[in-house]
Amino acid sequence: MRLEGKVAFISGSTRGIGRSMAEMFAAEGAQVVVSGRSVEKGEKVAAGIRANGGDATFVRLDVADEASVQDAIAATVERYGKITTLINNAAPTDLVSQGFKPMHELATEEWEAILRATLTGNVFWVSKYAIPHLIDAGGGSIVNISSGGSVFGVPGISVYSAAKGGMNALTRVMAVEYAQFGIRVNTIIVGRVVSYAQDQGPEMTNVLTRVGNPRDVGYVALWLAADESEWITGSEVTADGGQRYNGSQM
Repeated sequence: MRLEGKVAFISGSTRGIGRSMAEMFAAEGAQVVVSGRSVEKGEKVAAGIRANGGDATFVRLDVADEASVQDAIAATVERYGKITTLINNAAPTDLVSQGFKPMHELATEEWEAILRATLTGNVFWVSKYAIPHLIDAGGGSIVNISSGGSVFGVPGISVYSAAKGGMNALTRVMAVEYAQFGIRVNTIIVGRVVSYAQDQGPEMTNVLTRVGNPRDVGYVALWLAADESEWITGSEVTADGGQRYNGSQM
């Protein structure tokens, strides 16, 4: 029960990495708020956690809508009384796939939509409205889920890479600004993760171990959320199967 007594808000947790983190956190004793755009999927995840003895609630969240972010954080505090753990995981995968093209071919609207959802909404707005509650709780942990695209040059994902690079930089600033309140802020640099059987993508030949799965990221996030990592802040923790040592293509 490494997270007993903690309340975790996990953005983008109706599927994939976020869902795994929600299930793992609840199994370790946290009260978990599952959030995302799909009410059906979110309610299903929360119900599954409760069926396994955990404590979870779903709140709808669209990180591209500031009012939605405010409402989701307010609903979390209304339900559990506090927030101690914030996982900024949501990513506009649908927009990124549509915007997979050379930078000069991106429309300004495409650039701004991906930047808004990935950096402005998922990190700035979620953190902006949650941090006062972490301060009231006496401190806590914020974990930003970044991407290898923030440190490698990957063709076709210029705006996503820029947004995730901004997330890495913002992590360092937040760690300094909120250390006085007992809040730790760290980033996980995630490599290739396969969440579904149909999500195989190109064969990975440049990792030292294997392609990742959602629980691989969940274990790292769990450690950063738990008190055992209380000496870690402002750090980029890489979870990519050794890809950074064996190639530059995601």
